[in-house]
Amino acid sequence: MAGASVRPEIFFFVGKGGVGKSTVSALAALFSAASGRNTLLVSMDPAHNQRDLFETEFSEKPKTIQKALAVREIDSQYWIDRYLKQTHRQICKTYLYESAFCLQDHFKVLKFSPGLEEYALLTAFEDTLQHVSNEDVLIFDMAPTAMAMRFFSLPGNTDIWLRELLKIRNLILKKKEIVANIRNGRCDMGKDRVKDKIEVLIDRHSRLRDSFLSNATAVNLVMNTDPLSLSEAVRIQRGLTDIGICIDRVVVNKARPEDDVSPISKIFITQKLTVLPFAGAPLVGLSAMQNYLRENISSFDSFNNQFR
Repeated sequence: MAGASVRPEIFFFVGKGGVGKSTVSALAALFSAASGRNTLLVSMDPAHNQRDLFETEFSEKPKTIQKALAVREIDSQYWIDRYLKQTHRQICKTYLYESAFCLQDHFKVLKFSPGLEEYALLTAFEDTLQHVSNEDVLIFDMAPTAMAMRFFSLPGNTDIWLRELLKIRNLILKKKEIVANIRNGRCDMGKDRVKDKIEVLIDRHSRLRDSFLSNATAVNLVMNTDPLSLSEAVRIQRGLTDIGICIDRVVVNKARPEDDVSPISKIFITQKLTVLPFAGAPLVGLSAMQNYLRENISSFDSFNNQFR
């Protein structure tokens, strides 16, 4: 990582839309910064609620909010456009005959491909890791469930697909070599640009998947106490488990004194449990969030074994 001697810890906050995932992410970032850790909060949710919570505009360039805390807002469209331009250049470079097959015209369809937004988020995540400087903690406020699950599964799925593609490419090269030897005698086929590109992509997606599975990464599941929230939380857990990602902590947000959290603790047996009380007033603005943090510091103290 550029400029970083020690890899920062990574914390994802995931959950159903409306459970207060962005608010919990912001509070966790404030707590981390107040504890003396240089913290970058990254808004990956297309709704970008962080600008509403902090009452300020954010952009791709991290903006300092207070000492030890900065916020970055991911612009999905920027990363989609960037990917399309890079892909176009790569096609033209790799397939010198692309105009003969009218690939230029077919390329226009690529911008409508499914999964582009998730890929854009993954590229932005990778960019964040590559450009950390003195950050100790990276906190990612993730998109709602469906997009977040596709984000987490994308590196592994792409890696599997690319390895199969590499097998096919190797078979093609072997047949090309046989034909060349028959025609010209023994000859060196040289490096293959397509194969080289596939191998680079395999290495890239393997590293991204490894970053999700690292001991320095924790996934925090935010939920409420209502049955719908619990049902979706269970589905999120199953989905992440299927791709080898474990939930480290369950954060029960907006809990009222009369709420019973025992059904949650019985389901999420191996996860740490943090309960955040319902706020009497909207947690909008830096002072409101800091006041809530001070009033409920004991709940956030449980994060100390994450922000170490």
